[in-house]
Amino acid sequence: MLFKNINKCQFRNPTFIYDEACIDLSNTLNDTVSVLGQYTECHKCEFQELATLESHKNTSILVNTQYPLELFFTYEGKNQCSVTKLLFEHYRYGWNITEKCSKIYIKEPADSAYLPILTAFIVLFCFGTFWYMVKCIYKNSGRLRGFISWNTEIENDLGGSSAGTPLVIERSPSIRKHPHRIKSVDVFRGLCIMVMIFVNYGGGKYWFFAHSVWNGITVADLVFPWFLWLMGLSFAVSLQAKLRRAVPRRQLVISVIRRSLILILLGVVINSNQNLQTIGSLRFPGVLQRFGVTYFVVGILEIIFMKRSEVENVSCIHDIAVAWPQWTFVTALVIIHTCITFLANVPGCGKGYLGPGGLDDHGEHYNCTGGIAGYIDRSIFGEHMYKTPACQKLYETNVYFDPEGFLGTLTSVLIVYMGVQAGRTLNTFQNVKAKVIRWISWGLVAGLFGGALCEFKQNEGLIPLNKQLWSLSFVLVLSGMAFVVQAFLFVVVDILRKWGGRPFFYPGMNSLFLYVGHELFRNTFPFAWTPTSETHGAYLLMNLWGTAVWYN
Repeated sequence: MLFKNINKCQFRNPTFIYDEACIDLSNTLNDTVSVLGQYTECHKCEFQELATLESHKNTSILVNTQYPLELFFTYEGKNQCSVTKLLFEHYRYGWNITEKCSKIYIKEPADSAYLPILTAFIVLFCFGTFWYMVKCIYKNSGRLRGFISWNTEIENDLGGSSAGTPLVIERSPSIRKHPHRIKSVDVFRGLCIMVMIFVNYGGGKYWFFAHSVWNGITVADLVFPWFLWLMGLSFAVSLQAKLRRAVPRRQLVISVIRRSLILILLGVVINSNQNLQTIGSLRFPGVLQRFGVTYFVVGILEIIFMKRSEVENVSCIHDIAVAWPQWTFVTALVIIHTCITFLANVPGCGKGYLGPGGLDDHGEHYNCTGGIAGYIDRSIFGEHMYKTPACQKLYETNVYFDPEGFLGTLTSVLIVYMGVQAGRTLNTFQNVKAKVIRWISWGLVAGLFGGALCEFKQNEGLIPLNKQLWSLSFVLVLSGMAFVVQAFLFVVVDILRKWGGRPFFYPGMNSLFLYVGHELFRNTFPFAWTPTSETHGAYLLMNLWGTAVWYN
């Protein structure tokens, strides 16, 4: 519940935490009024009574500043003036209740909540610029290197070396290159894992670094789907190389099964580390579990149907036509997902409900969180699922819902196979221009189709963008974005070589280790601690520090 019962605004010098502000209400009317409010993010939610004010009385209310707030007052059974405003953190506002519709005004301003982000950006930018300048000076200053070498020779001639000339001249270790590794893929994956660690650690407690409450997307909603997409791309590239080396398909199937089981087992181990009290509260679904299941489905599908060699002269649709059995299977999964979502009847909820339940739709579907997706998961997993969904606080839901549940796995297969298609394009076409054009075309088509499904709206579209449900529109839009990002990185990193990929390249090569490690030690020092003050600045410092420790 975002409207809190304990009202610290009544104190003379209240101590705020992040995303809190005060509104002083003043009733100038000769009647008793009731002040009601609701956040605009809460879709079709009933207004809640915040205060009752007698004639010419004052009071204060504590509100959350994450979302715009709509307020109105009533007296004599009639609704009066309504105002909507996005409030700023730690500000103190005033609202005079008069016969005329007055606006909310600022009484006491405060520092911007985004100042810590600006400070962190400036510090990181200065550090990166300094490091780049040092490297450039060292690489390009022949005089400096010559002076260092000359000075060393003089010291040796004068006997400055205690050990004399070494008998064995040590050679600098050679750098091993990965013959089948596309650097831009590792850079993309490294970007995702760094952002994932940062948002999992808290993202400075900013709302856009947290998962979306229900419909819509935030920064935190991007990385997991992109990881799945990149897994598909990497698998297609590596599988084609193995097939060309005549590796038996039976051996490849065993490898896929083994890796899938390892991912699922690691996912369960990570879940057991999340404040597990009894085995009855162990969560079965999870991020790595979805990786394992989708990897198994797509892996077996590609091993069965992928050809060992590609023809030299290919048509413009060869990379699609050659995979028609795989696309038929994946399309069938999407159709099954869509039919179940809209045609299955949920007891007490009806057909086609895609909302968060609770206060949504004026409370008509209170225990229907996630519709059929939530109902299936609660029927299969029972207590063994996620118990605090992102929508719980705003919509005041009281049923379990797991964002990595069963039904969303079907559309997750689609985003993995979109990545496989990107890898097939990379394997099939030799011309760089052809690769990039096709990736961008795939990205635009998928993105526009996904946007059309949600009608480019947050809530009222046919299939809204929803990471919690892994809706079809969400999967298509995120796939489209991944195609475009990969095309850009491929040109900049692999073709033009304008950027070496640092600091994301090396984390991208060890993403699984970083993910498992940061999940197991996320609440331990030096990665996290209890901050002395609950502010965005304190949490941002801690979360950036924890991310940097894992990078190093």
